Amino acid sequence: MGASLAACGGSDGGTPVINLYGAASAAGFDKIIAACNEEAEGRYKIVGNLLPSDADGQREQLVRRLAAQDDGMDVMSTDVTWTAEFAEAGWIRELDEEQTRLASEDTLQPTLDTATWKDKLYGIPKHTNVQLLWYRKSLVPTPPKTWDEMFDMAQKLKDQGEPHEIGITAARYEGYVVSFNTILSSYGGTLVNEDSTEPTVDENTVKSLELLKRLADSGLASASLSNAQEPEVFAAMQQGKAAFIINWPYVLSAMRTAGETDENSKMIADDLGFAPYPSVEEGKPPRVTLGGANFTISKFSKHPDLAFEAAMCMRSPEHQLMHALAAGEPPVNESLYTNAEFQEAYPQYEEMLIELKTAVPRPVTPLYQNISTIVSSLLSPPSGIDPEKTSEELNDGIQQALDGKGILP
Repeated sequence: MGASLAACGGSDGGTPVINLYGAASAAGFDKIIAACNEEAEGRYKIVGNLLPSDADGQREQLVRRLAAQDDGMDVMSTDVTWTAEFAEAGWIRELDEEQTRLASEDTLQPTLDTATWKDKLYGIPKHTNVQLLWYRKSLVPTPPKTWDEMFDMAQKLKDQGEPHEIGITAARYEGYVVSFNTILSSYGGTLVNEDSTEPTVDENTVKSLELLKRLADSGLASASLSNAQEPEVFAAMQQGKAAFIINWPYVLSAMRTAGETDENSKMIADDLGFAPYPSVEEGKPPRVTLGGANFTISKFSKHPDLAFEAAMCMRSPEHQLMHALAAGEPPVNESLYTNAEFQEAYPQYEEMLIELKTAVPRPVTPLYQNISTIVSSLLSPPSGIDPEKTSEELNDGIQQALDGKGILP
């Protein structure tokens, strides 16, 4: 999708234009932009510019423009996995001490970690996300606390001829990497070391692959497991096939919205329960993978200070709440989880906050895109996993990626 003409210039009748790339097309975000422009009282004007709807397309357009040192971008909404790549390439600005203080105030630490590279803050956390366990209360009066319990419950439901499927994202794309990273982190494993120089494939990797293989071979997953992205996982619950799904917090509001015109969806929405992600081993708390996005300031912006001010306005507590209610993207400010309006819209807020405080990032490295591609490719389809062999292939593939030079275009 093309950008607006305002992106070609740095001012609008003498008023500095702050070009925002990403986020602008989110539900209700035009109201946030308008509110910030009014609050700026003529000191700047935020102009939203469109990017492709998919993350890979967004990244490609941003990378091409940043690599060309395009000064027509000021604030960017960047995926939490892009910070190291963009910072290492010199494309985004490190926040100074005062900016770091302002961006960090009341902000959940794991979200700040996603905006950090080499102990320096490069981004302003915009919104966050963690996956929960969603289940049918009429089928499962008490949600499972472990994967073993979930397998047992699903098998009993299947034996009784009831909806029983366990749904997760396992198609060959980023959502599969999220699924694997959560399982691996919950076992206590990682994919790379702290300075991103070596893979850390070990027995925890093998255990994680064994769990994915077990799901694929159990007869309890959807027949289309290897093609399941978030919409397919949601649909399995909506259509009454799944008893359990792992998915983002939007599930409840989306099911309620669908229920306004579809009686079956309303029935599912009324029957929908939520719980923390199940433990991979009893007594070992889960460590879920963090989603979300950060506002970053282009290194080539003509108005970096105004860009920071605009970004902070767009993610003020008031505007985070507006965004959470309109677009289903949870806030990064911890105090908002005590807000009555937020709690009414997100009755799962307690489970979300528990997970958010211990959430983990995906591998923090400038070569993340390469690693993500390797992981999703080698683990696809889940039924083809050979835990020992696949872990060796992961080790070799990640090492080759870390040894490589350059950044994917």
